[in-house]
Amino acid sequence: MSLRSRLVGSALLVVGVAAFGLAGTVAPGFVPSSSSADGIAFVAPSPVSLYAAPALLAVGSVLLVGGAAAAGGTDRSARAALVAPALGAVAALAFGVGLALAPASVPEMAANPATRAALVSGMPAPIVAGAVVGGAVAPVVQATVTEDTLTLLAGSALLLAALAAGASDPVPLVTGGVGGAVAVGVLWAVDPDRWRP
Repeated sequence: MSLRSRLVGSALLVVGVAAFGLAGTVAPGFVPSSSSADGIAFVAPSPVSLYAAPALLAVGSVLLVGGAAAAGGTDRSARAALVAPALGAVAALAFGVGLALAPASVPEMAANPATRAALVSGMPAPIVAGAVVGGAVAPVVQATVTEDTLTLLAGSALLLAALAAGASDPVPLVTGGVGGAVAVGVLWAVDPDRWRP
């Protein structure tokens, strides 16, 4: 493994973590509320939360996967890139239960049935869908480059499922997709051996 690969991987990991950190500052979520009948309240820290959070989560997840591959000196793997949409979805759900807004209340919020129902049908759902769309760009591109048909089918299915789930609110899907595409573009530029044909 070359020194350049380690350095590129480390830099990508740092940028990926920073993107997740920024996503935490803008991602909306649920927090405990004594004035609400179901004990939860939805909080959006920024008027652009719905647009910025999916893009930042997609960028972070794709760069973390690409950075880990470069830092570890692994061969190109479309299957490993399937981790990216999962990372984005898990982070979006974690922020949805208040990980960044009220970290101490996360266990309480996660155990509340009203929170779980709101995560599926409420505002965080489009952010999760957008993060998955953006994260799915990586395995689709990587599977196309490596001609891995099974991973291409899996990544495409994830992409289509997320598009269908978020069809009622397309803005997070678009911003997440753009974020994922930008992150893959960065990987093409800085780590061509793993990302270019």
